[in-house]
Amino acid sequence: MLSAADDYLIHQMAEPVRLVQTGDRNFYDRYYFLVHNSRDDLAMVFGLGLYPNLGTLDAFAALRLGDRQHVLRSSRKLGDRMDTSCGPMRVEVVEGLKALRITIAPNESGIEADLLFEGVHPASMEPRQTMRTSHGRLVMDIARYGQTGHYSGWMKLPDGTRRDAKAPEWAGYRDRSWGIRPVGEQEPGGITAKSKPSYVWLYCAAQFPDYTLMLKAQDLGNGK
Repeated sequence: MLSAADDYLIHQMAEPVRLVQTGDRNFYDRYYFLVHNSRDDLAMVFGLGLYPNLGTLDAFAALRLGDRQHVLRSSRKLGDRMDTSCGPMRVEVVEGLKALRITIAPNESGIEADLLFEGVHPASMEPRQTMRTSHGRLVMDIARYGQTGHYSGWMKLPDGTRRDAKAPEWAGYRDRSWGIRPVGEQEPGGITAKSKPSYVWLYCAAQFPDYTLMLKAQDLGNGK
């Protein structure tokens, strides 16, 4: 279970970094990016995350081009957690909390990219998100920080065209989150099966020349 990450001074418990402290199958660790060219013809959502207790790493790119949507998905067996590649998609940390690189190698979807995200303000930590069933079972326990920024580089699109990305026109948002969230196959809930919590989560990241506005709201089924 040793990996390249074990040579860094980042351990949180008496186990290799590949292992997490909880046995919850839904523990995850993820990158999430929004890419926009400040026009109405192109936008992309990109994500890459791993599930240590499921031994899986997943990635996706969802591109809106004009009035059509194109989606690229990939999944593989999790090995070394320092290997942040999944099929043709990869995330590279160029400078922690400041600059990250997204790459998408040639593939059958026609979506390719080499984009450098650079934050325009310090990454902002959010309050911890927790949620339990009425009987006390913990079903959500998440840490997250967010950041708006600019992109530079290029994208190749399914229509065969190439777009050069330049700041500040190419802008967007990214976040890092990790913890437990109720996704994937449902586990048997026992008596809690009839008391699953519900919620609606909305967010808006608006970037202006001199400031950024971040709004996030989570409304629970009980009105909280």
